[in-house]
Amino acid sequence: MSFQFSHNFSLRLTLSMAVACGIGGCSMAPAYERPVVALPATLAQPLGTAPELPPDGQLPALNGQERSFIGGLSPGQDLAPLLRRALAHNADYRLAALQVEQARAQYRIERAARLPSIGVQAQANRQHFDNAAMQERYGQNIYSAGVGVNSHELDFFGRLKSLSGAASERLLASDAGREAARGALLAEVLRTWALYGFAAQAHAQWQAIDADTAALLAFATRQAQVGLISPDQLQLQRLRAEQANLAARQAGDQVRAVRRALRLLAGEQAPEAAAMALAAGQPLPGIAELPSQLLLQRPDIRQAEADLRAANADIGAARAAFFPMIRLSTSIGSASSALDGLFKAGSGMWSFAPELLLPVFDAGRNQANLDLAITRKQAGVIAYEKTIEAAFREVGDALDTHATALLGEQRLREQHRLAGVRIERATRRTAQGLAARQDLLAERIDAGQLALDYQQARRDLMVSRIALFQAFYGVALPTAL
Repeated sequence: MSFQFSHNFSLRLTLSMAVACGIGGCSMAPAYERPVVALPATLAQPLGTAPELPPDGQLPALNGQERSFIGGLSPGQDLAPLLRRALAHNADYRLAALQVEQARAQYRIERAARLPSIGVQAQANRQHFDNAAMQERYGQNIYSAGVGVNSHELDFFGRLKSLSGAASERLLASDAGREAARGALLAEVLRTWALYGFAAQAHAQWQAIDADTAALLAFATRQAQVGLISPDQLQLQRLRAEQANLAARQAGDQVRAVRRALRLLAGEQAPEAAAMALAAGQPLPGIAELPSQLLLQRPDIRQAEADLRAANADIGAARAAFFPMIRLSTSIGSASSALDGLFKAGSGMWSFAPELLLPVFDAGRNQANLDLAITRKQAGVIAYEKTIEAAFREVGDALDTHATALLGEQRLREQHRLAGVRIERATRRTAQGLAARQDLLAERIDAGQLALDYQQARRDLMVSRIALFQAFYGVALPTAL
């Protein structure tokens, strides 16, 4: 069998393929540009300039719970600008916000699928045969234009409704996830800010201890030279001085490390740390006796429940796939054998094309999809239970830690006050010549060590309050934390 094509047919075919290839080569994708990141010259240098933040008036605002907590955490210090910059800068929180937008777009897609899509179509159909008999019988030249609906699914069995419901629940889940990420970010910023301030105070305290131990070492050296103390006592004093000097250096390293961490969180160079004006710690009466249903307001629990509802809706869509799918295509317009007669009188046309698809044999695909949906719901139930268990554990740990930290801070506060009184007395006695300066230095070193312990207790108390803020974030409590 052989085929023979005329020269004109070959030319038309070549031109048609060339036009099709030319049109198919177009692309609407934007040109890719690598994001610009200011990298330092060496690894020893800090990471360049942070991404540019919007003006202060466009920074994310804080809600009532956040403003109330930071107002009572450290009076006299305005932490709102720091937290707002962190919300605008942090990559994890910005990704969470974009995930909400993705889920919202997906929901709009699924919701739109339930409505018919009306479009305008125009078509030119030219069919020509070199064989005269075939041309006379099958040749045609038709131009048509119309408006109508193409392959709209009639949702008799709720498949599209289930898909739209699942997308709606996933939108709620992503929004709750963004809120949970917000609470975690703010708690981390507050925690890092507190550690930064207390690290700076500890550094200053260690520098004072280092200076006093160095002065004591100088006294001990002179005493050893005249035989008032033994070489072993001098060596012991030298060891203490070296330990204090090393601790002061390590405290400085800690300040710089926490400052870098705060910069990464807030997106700018952290300011010099100020003294932590910690509000007087108070017990939280009645918190442990509150109804457990309150914890269901936590955003992570709401996210897990929304994911579970979405998985439940997916089961409905998987079940609907076992039933017939009815699609409808219809259009109204005009048709003509000549382009100039397309919109003349008598060229009207309409079409109505219902379609029914009934699954008969799909190699078990629909059943596998249903099994998958059921398994995902079962996994969602376990994830929901696990999230609630983690929430109760986090709240319980935060309450216990806060109670212990509050007790430790109260006890060390009185000891720190008494140590200050002793230093004042020792200073007056030394100034009056009633005590040796070495005794004053030793007393100051002991008081400095106690001050470090007290600062540690205050830091633990502040961190425990921040942990309570994170544990109850998004929960409407009858009392302020």
